[in-house]
Amino acid sequence: MSKISKSPNKKTNFKAKQAFNEKFAYRSVIISVIFGGIFLIISIFFNIEIITVFMDKNVLFDIIDLLIKTSVILLFFFFMMVSIGNYKEIVGKPISWKEFLFLIVLSLGQSILNLWVFTFTVLGIIIILIYLYLIQEI
Repeated sequence: MSKISKSPNKKTNFKAKQAFNEKFAYRSVIISVIFGGIFLIISIFFNIEIITVFMDKNVLFDIIDLLIKTSVILLFFFFMMVSIGNYKEIVGKPISWKEFLFLIVLSLGQSILNLWVFTFTVLGIIIILIYLYLIQEI
């Protein structure tokens, strides 16, 4: 008999670790969807002008208003993209073009009323997509 006790079976340790990672991934999907939904509601309120922060006070306030509207749309896009990506990683499938285009159209649709917000949103979405492409694992 050996005097050194055996370590626990590696397969059971691996399964427990995999279950923990799956649980963490599902939690990440849910939290990202919640944040994305919050930013969608805020974006709709600001971009349809149900809530107006500044009423044409001067150019500085117009720029701040533009930044708020654009950043809320971009945060919505980022969180929803992360959520869909995490869910598809759990399932083991890539993101389809339909989902990808739907998210882009939904994000751009929020900014259609203001040309400046639309322009900066397009630039921001392009930057986010380049960022997400560069950080993905090869």
